[in-house]
Amino acid sequence: MPVTVFPTRPADLPPLLAALYGAPEEAVAWMAGTLTGAWTAHDEDGEVQGAVGLRPSPAHGSELVGGALPGPEYLEAAAALAQTARGAAGRAYAFADGTLFPTRALEAAGFREVAAYRLLAGPTPTGTVPLPAGFQLLPLTEVLDPALRLDALATYEDRIGHHAVTPEAAAEGAGGFDGELSLLALDAQGQAAGICRAAVEDGYARIDAPGVRPDLRTSGLRAALLLGVCARVRGRALEHVSVEGWGDTPEELAADLALGLGVEIENPIYAAP
Repeated sequence: MPVTVFPTRPADLPPLLAALYGAPEEAVAWMAGTLTGAWTAHDEDGEVQGAVGLRPSPAHGSELVGGALPGPEYLEAAAALAQTARGAAGRAYAFADGTLFPTRALEAAGFREVAAYRLLAGPTPTGTVPLPAGFQLLPLTEVLDPALRLDALATYEDRIGHHAVTPEAAAEGAGGFDGELSLLALDAQGQAAGICRAAVEDGYARIDAPGVRPDLRTSGLRAALLLGVCARVRGRALEHVSVEGWGDTPEELAADLALGLGVEIENPIYAAP
């Protein structure tokens, strides 16, 4: 049956997002406030087959939030939603996790694979690498200036899959991260150069792949941050880690694999210019 896409208000999306993500409505309601546009897909009987919203990204247009519901119109609805959202956004990307936006639907809408979300895991890496001259790593608990914390978090903003940071993200304990395990890098002028955050989970440490300023990404600072956090993790007697990354380069992935970590989850990121 044909699928038709209609514009809707972002504020009307939470019930559909809850159904798509299999989560309580209150857990996804915050998404509606981040969206600049929204649409729903309907079959010829008027039944909703999916929904999509546009969540702005600082350097990559907008992320497609939502997707298609299971059913006979699944692929058609996903492609129609992706095509409509892309037309409105100009530039857009989506996570191709095989459910909400399958690769076939994204490719039909003109999207192509450009990066990935990855979850790596393994024994806590050991070793150290030298810091660039004049740089220092500080536990996040020792960096009290919220502007420095925000600047450090902003080192992720040009990476696909990331979004503009907010003051709330710089607060102590935001995201469940442990400020004693997490490290912030300062350059010789005292400016934020990078960050790597970690949290204690059930018997292991959850780490975000380091964010590093674009001008320093070939300096060795990324490895110093990650291994510095791992050293603090070992100090807590945590023998295993997971490392989450969005849009990391092939070289960064290779460096992480060389530390003994392995890919456990990989979801391609598809983008359309």
